Amino acid sequence: MNPLISILIPAYERPDYLRRSLDQIARQHFTDFEVIVTDDSASDSVEEFIRTHTYAFPIQYRRNRPALGTPRNWTAGIGLARGEWIKILHDDDWLAEPDSLTHYANHIRPDVDLIFGGYEAVYESTGRREVRTITHAQFHRVTQDPHRLFASNLIGPPSVLMYRRTVREQFDPALKWIVDWEGYIRLMQNHQAVYIDRVVICMSYNATQVTQSCFGNPNIEIPEALAYYKKHGEQTHSSWITYDAWWRLIRNLSIRSIAQLEQYAHGSTVPTFLKRLVLHQRLLPLTCWKIGVISKVGMFISYNFNR
Repeated sequence: MNPLISILIPAYERPDYLRRSLDQIARQHFTDFEVIVTDDSASDSVEEFIRTHTYAFPIQYRRNRPALGTPRNWTAGIGLARGEWIKILHDDDWLAEPDSLTHYANHIRPDVDLIFGGYEAVYESTGRREVRTITHAQFHRVTQDPHRLFASNLIGPPSVLMYRRTVREQFDPALKWIVDWEGYIRLMQNHQAVYIDRVVICMSYNATQVTQSCFGNPNIEIPEALAYYKKHGEQTHSSWITYDAWWRLIRNLSIRSIAQLEQYAHGSTVPTFLKRLVLHQRLLPLTCWKIGVISKVGMFISYNFNR
């Protein structure tokens, strides 16, 4: 008999984190699941761990040769999966409590294709923990306008997501920095989603994460933001909330000219509204825009001129 849930764990060179993730799966009260580990490692460390450790639940293991990279490895196990539902769980994240899978299972309904859960951020270097769970009201606003996620990814990493295996939308392998929330936008535009408003996932913040090398890098952030615009068009800046995300992006990357912006675009077309935004920010020194109230007023003025 097929399991209800297939847990896909994309692994990469981190057997100690993988052990923690699997140990927490072993504590689950809900047991109608299978685990599939897909491994992008160049070394044998993860394969050796899987070979020498036994758990009470079945684990399928596949070594990717060649490595698939992020995010292809996230869903590489779908071809092996037998479950009706797919639960992504990155190897450095883990199920927060023994009833985490129970909460996901309890939210399954015939009319629902996406189940998102609340999470807690865990900073590995300091041990600090920060609950990032949102309210149902906040989640409802996101489902009504998923482009809000450009302003702030309130939902979190892919580890919070469980989805019906019949869902065909995939995370875009051309993206690194915005790959999670850009995928959520497309998913939410086509499928009914519900939210578990409690911590069911612990998300690791550590130095080995891909996003650590992306943050604050204009050579990555600008091309990916423009790729987002190319996919979604005017929806990406039609509200002041999303316009403010563009405003903060340009301000935080200290882009002061259209020539500089086009340099970071690496051949991507820069839309007219974004060129105007850059020109609006040039009216004051960058130090002024770093003052919250001045920046917010300037953003609203720019938004109204740019509509």
